[in-house]
Amino acid sequence: MHVGATAAEIMDVTPTEIVASLRQARVSTLVHGHTHRPAIHSLEVDGQPARRIVLGDWYTQGSVLEWRDDGVELRTLGR
Repeated sequence: MHVGATAAEIMDVTPTEIVASLRQARVSTLVHGHTHRPAIHSLEVDGQPARRIVLGDWYTQGSVLEWRDDGVELRTLGR
């Protein structure tokens, strides 16, 4: 963490660690939670497309990842 880091920066992941984790597992998709900012991030690892999918927290913005043959969709659960 650097001086002056915001709460959002502290709660996010380190991009180099995401790439290292994808390489180590030999996968192109990483699904995780904990940062509480649901989104699908596109990135590139060793010249190949990859993605990081972040699930929302269950207290304020629960989400579900729907995985189908034609793609994925990150949906927010209704309250």
